Amino acid sequence: MQQKIRWAIVGLGKISRRMLRAIRSVEGSEITACASSSPQRAQEYAQKYNIPHAFTYEELAQNADKVDAAYISTHMNAHEKPAVLFLNAKIPVLVEKSFAVNLASAQRMITAAKQNDTLIMEALWTRFLPATLYVQEVLNSGTLGAPTSARSKFEVGIGHGPKSRVFNKAVGGGSVLDVGVYPTTYTHMLFGMPQKIEAKGKIKNEVEINCDTVFTYENGLVVNFRVSHEFLTLKEYYTIEFEKGQIHIPSFYDARKVIVKSDSGGKTVKKFTPRRARDGFTWEIEHFNQLIRDNLKESPVMTHQVTLEVMQLIEHQLTQVGVSYE
Repeated sequence: MQQKIRWAIVGLGKISRRMLRAIRSVEGSEITACASSSPQRAQEYAQKYNIPHAFTYEELAQNADKVDAAYISTHMNAHEKPAVLFLNAKIPVLVEKSFAVNLASAQRMITAAKQNDTLIMEALWTRFLPATLYVQEVLNSGTLGAPTSARSKFEVGIGHGPKSRVFNKAVGGGSVLDVGVYPTTYTHMLFGMPQKIEAKGKIKNEVEINCDTVFTYENGLVVNFRVSHEFLTLKEYYTIEFEKGQIHIPSFYDARKVIVKSDSGGKTVKKFTPRRARDGFTWEIEHFNQLIRDNLKESPVMTHQVTLEVMQLIEHQLTQVGVSYE
């Protein structure tokens, strides 16, 4: 019988509720604790969602025997403190994207994980989707020849009111950290670190509400992508052009369909599990569960190096736009 992984939900906002449902839907997972900086909020959350233990962050660290993993979904500026606290208590930590608000903070968390010989991973679900694995398979097969360019958009202004966290610099707001992490990570996954980075954007209330980025590679490959939180925008795709065809991924961040076209006239539409049947978080949860069962301290997919390099790319974009997180 496989080990049942006991999870703690840390940071009890909107995304935590979706993750809670996803964890409970994965075989071999259960929620045994929740934690908040507010004892009252933790108690209310535990009662509402039938969770055995409600803790402050410090109390969870002191009760490490009650959990096997902690999922941190606080605001981005508040990831580091609980992550280091739990790592010092030898609790494996899954940190919601973006991993941190700057490279220095990301490095401190990873250093704490190494010092404590304890697992930490960035929660970027896109990397674990079957559709993403299929895109990598087609790219690596060489059937379409070498990639010549790529472009992407992730514009999502719907659902964010003027008081949303995405417009609040104090909690790590802005389009690059919130949604820019997806095309940045996807591009890094496909092509690695670029030779040159160019970024420009529009700043409002100290955060960038949009950003246009160009990554240029030594072989001449150019990747353009735009991210935005401007009102009423909703566009999500990633397209790769090749010598002999194209791969198009609608809603690439939670892709359930990949369209492959060849210049010879062939077209393949590969469909995957619909969103209504399986939440995108579940593949990521299964991966993290197995890392714990195998006693691994680093994911072979979302490695420490991947997280740090993506954080470096994000920091370059923010610097060029004129936004800095200390």
